Amino acid sequence: MYISKLRIKNFRAFDLVELNFNEGLNILIGENNSGKSAIIDALRLCLGYGKPDSGIYIQESDIYRNHNDPKEVHNEIQFDLIFEIGEDPFERQCFNDFISQDPDDAKRQTIQLHIRYSLENKGKRKFFKRTVWGGDNEGQLIPYDALHEIFYTYLSPMRDAVNSLKPYSYDNKTAQLFNQLTKYNKEEEQDIKLDDKKKSELASKLHDVFEDEKNDWKYILESGKEKVNDHLEGTGINKKSPQINMNYVGRKYSDVVRGIELKRPIYNPEELNGAEQEFFELYQNGLGENNLIYTSVVLGDLINRCEDEDLEIYNALLVEEPEAHLHPQYQNTFFEYLNTLQDKGLQIFVTSHSPTITAKCKLDRIFVLQKQLQNTHIFSFANLSEEDFSSTNRSYLLKFLDTTKSQMFFANAVVLVEGIAEVILLPILSKKFSNDKIDLEKNGVEIINVAGVAFEHFAKLYNNADEKKRLLAKCSLITDSDPVLAKAAMEGEPETPAKPISDRAAKANELTKHNLHVSLAPNTFEFDMFCQSDNNRSIMQRVYRSMHPGTFDLEGDFSVEILMKKLKSNKDKADFALALNEELDGCDRFEVPEYIQEAIDFLSLI
Repeated sequence: MYISKLRIKNFRAFDLVELNFNEGLNILIGENNSGKSAIIDALRLCLGYGKPDSGIYIQESDIYRNHNDPKEVHNEIQFDLIFEIGEDPFERQCFNDFISQDPDDAKRQTIQLHIRYSLENKGKRKFFKRTVWGGDNEGQLIPYDALHEIFYTYLSPMRDAVNSLKPYSYDNKTAQLFNQLTKYNKEEEQDIKLDDKKKSELASKLHDVFEDEKNDWKYILESGKEKVNDHLEGTGINKKSPQINMNYVGRKYSDVVRGIELKRPIYNPEELNGAEQEFFELYQNGLGENNLIYTSVVLGDLINRCEDEDLEIYNALLVEEPEAHLHPQYQNTFFEYLNTLQDKGLQIFVTSHSPTITAKCKLDRIFVLQKQLQNTHIFSFANLSEEDFSSTNRSYLLKFLDTTKSQMFFANAVVLVEGIAEVILLPILSKKFSNDKIDLEKNGVEIINVAGVAFEHFAKLYNNADEKKRLLAKCSLITDSDPVLAKAAMEGEPETPAKPISDRAAKANELTKHNLHVSLAPNTFEFDMFCQSDNNRSIMQRVYRSMHPGTFDLEGDFSVEILMKKLKSNKDKADFALALNEELDGCDRFEVPEYIQEAIDFLSLI
């Protein structure tokens, strides 16, 4: 079984939201404060119900507030958790009180858990009344023993790996792993049963070692105990002074495994050459390595639970920001490993700010959370049909969704351009010379170079008529019109009849709708900046001439056609953009072409 749907009502950033999850891996990405942790906490509240010490609770500040309407008041929070039933008949038997019948499909049933928190007043005291039911009918009681067939582990973004792995610590993850083992291997013997009887037998053998009359451990313990009791008698009242007994930890299996210590070998075994191995304590490791060790211990426990039929039916891993303290290559390998765990029956929910992880994830596993004007929106590729976003679109996007381009999912707004020159120059054009002098970076605007003109694959993420099937952010697409006459002149070819825009540009222009706006350059980026004003012309001539001193064609007041021919033959558009960017940093006046201004203005509406 796996969670197929989570419905959240009036909880933190969400008034009402429904998420359709995948079996296996689910990645929640988005900017800060967009609601990723709220979704994880909703899962924790549901999956942790009926278990002690879940570490999370509902408070009044968790109730959704409509920032656009202070008069709107809510006093209820509700979560609806829906599981798809697997092939194991025991799932239906165990969760019989949770069964819900699909009214539209007689053959389909689901397992449902509903939790409602109602804020009530009793005099000056406020408290939450919790109502829990299973299946379709409110009031349907659910047995607690069934709830214990649901298990999850939560890895917080601020996890203290050292203390959680330290022997005898309160929430010792290593002990948790060993306490749940139900079998082990010993040399030639495989899958030895590790039940309560076996655990007691093993602990008894260890206890006998300490109690052996021939073993000095017993006498060492007696000596220490005698000194303490002598002091207690000397400082106490006759016949009322306390006496204590002492035992070595290890009288129970659980005591032994609580004391397991993790250390990292310093030397490679092949390099010891007879020398004794030494070890690093955990606190001597870096944060990233300790987090990997900690996570691996947790995963070891979870996989053991998934593989052992005697343990829980459903197991989930909730991870916030797995990229914490990990460099990009480690993020890659860690995420690839998470992918392999899906086959073990583990359902995984991950929140992340990492473009590296996003770029590695299958599109249908991604949920993009965006927040605009206090409104939170969730976009999922899984909700897009073939007509909305074709398999060709998906293949292209996945192929080119590298670390840089995946940053579009975290942006407040996006500009799609077809070359590196626009990426370099748009920020300074907007910040210093546009009408409103907008700092694109400060406003969370991401400029994406699609390295050509394959705009459709990106544009379709923004222009769907259904707001649930498009990203919430605004997107400006900037591309060249490529008029035939101008192109011929730039390339030194005979003039041909003028054509206002190329077929490619016309196709791009048709993409304009909803959250996508297309701005067409009358000609090309450099061409139009050069022709915008005499001042622009002078600055760009000076910059390019300085890059190629002594070039005859660049002496004096050379034309835009000369500039374009040289940029093409020298293949130095990027170098020219960098040099021009440096020049404009010290300039007070430069005119922005109208189509660039139009693209910037569209973004300013966010």
